[in-house]
Amino acid sequence: MTRGRLALVDGTLWPCWSWENAPKLWAGKYKTTGHGSLIISDESGNIIFVSDPAPGCDHDMKKLEGEVKEILDLAGSVIADKGFQGSGYVTPAKKPVNRELYTREHEYNNQVSSIRAPIERAVAHLKTWKILFTDYRLPATAAHVP
Repeated sequence: MTRGRLALVDGTLWPCWSWENAPKLWAGKYKTTGHGSLIISDESGNIIFVSDPAPGCDHDMKKLEGEVKEILDLAGSVIADKGFQGSGYVTPAKKPVNRELYTREHEYNNQVSSIRAPIERAVAHLKTWKILFTDYRLPATAAHVP
């Protein structure tokens, strides 16, 4: 697992049918409906864990609980994207409202991005799996239709 090692974490959305009676599936960031998951990989991009699906409207920080949190707590260091700021993990610097990023902040963000590249490739690989990235799937709460 990740005990004492570098862990990379990122979130993604698995699309599903649009359902008017399931507004929690709407993910405003992606402008579609689906279920979100967190993916954890090592520094080589080997997928260690994919969390259970959560409603599409949930922010990545909200999904940071249970087994995901336990796995990341065992890691020596965790690198994540800007959505995890405030979690204590290494994240890129956000652009302040009143100024542009300093050169050193751009350089820092470039370093973080290059370290995070394997998790981005791992997520992209998962999204090539047709079963995971097609929107004709039913929401998880839909009743089975015989």
